[in-house]
Amino acid sequence: MSTLDSKPHPLEFLIGTWGGKGKGFYPTIPSFEFFEELTFVKDPAGRPVVAYSQKTRRAIQQEGGQVVPGPPLHAESGFIRLPGWSSEKCELILSQPTGVASVEVGKIDGTTVDWTAAGIVRSPSAKPPHVTQFTRKWVVDPVQKTFSYEFAMATEDTPLQAHLEVHLRKVEAAAA
Repeated sequence: MSTLDSKPHPLEFLIGTWGGKGKGFYPTIPSFEFFEELTFVKDPAGRPVVAYSQKTRRAIQQEGGQVVPGPPLHAESGFIRLPGWSSEKCELILSQPTGVASVEVGKIDGTTVDWTAAGIVRSPSAKPPHVTQFTRKWVVDPVQKTFSYEFAMATEDTPLQAHLEVHLRKVEAAAA
């Protein structure tokens, strides 16, 4: 049973599908561009949970200069939990096909969410150098229907620093 039947969901500003482009950079790899799609869906049973999925495809420049989505680069999926239906704090529980799973703690401030990794685990076959820390900052402009984020990470070999910058637009509303 939802305690928010008469109030808006604390993460209503995220709900739906967002798509667009981003760029990646890190001192140990060449810079790259990519297309990304994020989807957020409220729990149909009304629990304080939002399903999250992310898919990234490499940007490929075709003959003639047009940039189109290419092969898959990354994906992650999981859930955002709102303990006690908090409108200020949340948790992001994710898994990735690279053998990495994480728990992140977030602070909601209006339509901005700042995330910090609280725990990172990996399968025995996850390739090094292993990620040791990361942060994300999600910023939604509900009027312009834009979603931007920055992602920073550290590995066993590299201190925490910027890795991704992404700019998305609202594509469609997700099913309730």
